[in-house]
Amino acid sequence: MKKILCLFSALTLVLMSSCSGDDNTPDVASETLLPKKIVETSVENGQSGSTTYTLTYDGNKLKEISLSDASRSVYTYTGDVITKVELYYSGVLQSTDVYAYENGKVSSRITTKAFNATSQQKLTFVYNTNGTINVNESEIINKQEIKYDTTTLYTFVNGNMVSSEYINGERDKITSTFDDKKSPFTNVTGVKLLLDLDNNFDFASVNNTLTNTTVSYDNAGKVIQTVTESNTNKYNANSFLTEAFAGDTKNSEKIEITY
Repeated sequence: MKKILCLFSALTLVLMSSCSGDDNTPDVASETLLPKKIVETSVENGQSGSTTYTLTYDGNKLKEISLSDASRSVYTYTGDVITKVELYYSGVLQSTDVYAYENGKVSSRITTKAFNATSQQKLTFVYNTNGTINVNESEIINKQEIKYDTTTLYTFVNGNMVSSEYINGERDKITSTFDDKKSPFTNVTGVKLLLDLDNNFDFASVNNTLTNTTVSYDNAGKVIQTVTESNTNKYNANSFLTEAFAGDTKNSEKIEITY
């Protein structure tokens, strides 16, 4: 799911959609639309399967995302920012993510597994002067932090994540292009600050991706593989994404969004 919704951040567009209206009339629907259900259908070697995501809200704040596989994520806010995400499976808590903020931006995320509270995974956010963001990985064991030489470098242009580069000896860099339509999460409070760190969705970008190119490098910096994905999107009259498709008849992913 993350792959195709990174194509929100990721999924191509040969768009044939238009909308008209009086520029002086407030677009009330565009300010209140929230995604209520997302159905992901995957086809591998001709075999099809699907997952349904049901999203519930308190006003415009995300309360819960429930999956048809009996897992669910529960979101807790402090003011207008998300400070805790709890992952459950069949009603049993699996992990808890706790977010901290400085100057209105995420500064860290600490993940605690329910069955191993002595070890925690930590991400530290560094906002560089050139506008890029480094997310550095570390581990906390018995309250002692161990820092790793692993980071993800994010680059944003016009509110869209145009590249993300995972660096850990080897490198993987994803470069994206975008349309000018609205992300399904435009009106959801606080989710954009989470970058693409949610397990199911990419909340970061304000528009939807047209192409996604992934370049993989070995330890010596030599290109191992380059893959470009193109996607076909559909939109409603308010220019919100309603369907995204990538692939062919044998292997594909499609999402359908209900507001």
